[in-house]
Amino acid sequence: MGTADLHIHSIYSLDATTTVRAILKQAADVGLNVIAVTDHDEIRGSLEAQQLAPQYGIEAIPGAEISTKDGHLVALFIKTLPPSGLSIIDTLIWIGKQGGIAIAPHPFNNLPNSLSMEAVLGALANPRAKGPLKGIETHNMGTQNFDRVAQKLSVFLPFAKIASSDAHIYWAIGAGRTEFPGTTAQDLRTALEKNTTVPVPYEGESSARAVLSWMRRIAMRKFGYASDTTSASTPINTQQISDSMIRKIQKKQAND
Repeated sequence: MGTADLHIHSIYSLDATTTVRAILKQAADVGLNVIAVTDHDEIRGSLEAQQLAPQYGIEAIPGAEISTKDGHLVALFIKTLPPSGLSIIDTLIWIGKQGGIAIAPHPFNNLPNSLSMEAVLGALANPRAKGPLKGIETHNMGTQNFDRVAQKLSVFLPFAKIASSDAHIYWAIGAGRTEFPGTTAQDLRTALEKNTTVPVPYEGESSARAVLSWMRRIAMRKFGYASDTTSASTPINTQQISDSMIRKIQKKQAND
């Protein structure tokens, strides 16, 4: 069985504190086979992870956490970023046209940006939207105190069950993971489509530690620091990283 964490945020999300390289190193250190960097309405960190992942012996799926008008939706295996602010149905149709699939993150808990049961059932009733929606987070490290409804309702829904870290700080990566038959990203996609994934939730009490750690690191980020492979508090120029990676991706596309 392989293991994956499909909901991770990098410094391309304004509320996260870890570089892509640090994500990949931590993912490799905790034994993950596949990850997805899913920044908020941003795909650059995901593309950077896809480029760098072979250096760490893991695979990275291109993806993002999309803001729909009905709540957040994690898009995976996409090529470009969908527009934000569309309905869940229009967003799912867009993801499907890209050849991607989607997961409902931290749903049914009445928290801001979480999908409601009505929104998900509405997507299931739409023939064009229900195809791309393959998974549901039954366990999310960041919302673990609110996930019981999703865990109970998931039994009656035709979705693969997912556990994710929703990591915004480096040590949380892999704290919440999904097992699947095989070890590759394609194996994972097959498992999501066949509903054969197994959620492995974080068992520790994370709330206080995660909040305090996040507050300290987000404060440091305001002074230009982020968790990197060289240090837990390395000064980072995010614009410089972004411009460099965009040039590399454009060069690769021109050569393909």
